[in-house]
Amino acid sequence: MATTTNRYLSYPAAAAGISRASSGGAACSFSAYTEVVPATTITATYYIAGLTWAWHTPLAAVDTTYEWIIELATGAAASEVLIIQVPGSVRNDTAVGFAPSNYVIFPEPKEVAANTRISVRVAYSLLTTSNTISGLKILYQTA
Repeated sequence: MATTTNRYLSYPAAAAGISRASSGGAACSFSAYTEVVPATTITATYYIAGLTWAWHTPLAAVDTTYEWIIELATGAAASEVLIIQVPGSVRNDTAVGFAPSNYVIFPEPKEVAANTRISVRVAYSLLTTSNTISGLKILYQTA
């Protein structure tokens, strides 16, 4: 992988990012998967270098630490295989609610074969579906 001529791209590019609500079934339980990159969309080997998203703070939960895990997986629907796990936590100290954006660059890009489907799921520390990860996009580069 060359380092001087590559460029970073995002997916979805011009469209709004992906939204995924936490499961709400139980604290720290995973949601269902939501497709981020359909199969046959990125037609060359690519390297996932990072992830960006926004999350929404519930208004009633001041002084609460929120913890989540975002998982990226490859494979067909109902046959996903985990490739990247992104943990995070934030402490909310306001009653007004806000939607901070997050941007994570991975220490080593994850190689993904051409034409591979990518999906995402979320686990959230509170028993709720009111917290939704939104605007989720992957940052990638091609070989």
